[in-house]
Amino acid sequence: MADLLSASDGAGSLLVAAEQLGRLERDVHALLPEPLAASVRLAPPRDGTLVFLVSNNALAARLRQQTPSLIEGLAQRGWLIRTIRIRVSIAEPQPQKPPKEARLSRQGLVSLRELRDALEPSPLRDALARLVARHSYGGTRKS
Repeated sequence: MADLLSASDGAGSLLVAAEQLGRLERDVHALLPEPLAASVRLAPPRDGTLVFLVSNNALAARLRQQTPSLIEGLAQRGWLIRTIRIRVSIAEPQPQKPPKEARLSRQGLVSLRELRDALEPSPLRDALARLVARHSYGGTRKS
């Protein structure tokens, strides 16, 4: 496929641009702290300006603190970036997933009841009692 894209001038330049953006993105992510790097997307640079897309204002503020060192680090890696702009790009909210519902097997519930009954009064015993109650016959009956 790379040969096909390289064959025509338009598609070949697109392939080169995509590879270059990928290298730039790897370099940017290498220069950023890991939690921040995972939250940053790049737009292709134009006229020495690099645009970062982040999902919220808190990330944008943290990233703004990093821009001087990023510009310097990118220059050391051969990139001619003079300015970094940060845009908050709020993505559409993901549909909420239904809450997980754990189900205990009958034997598991019996084992937890036995453990609860064998314990002296304590926070652990109280927690086991709540767990057993929640999983016994619809969650309302204590045994």
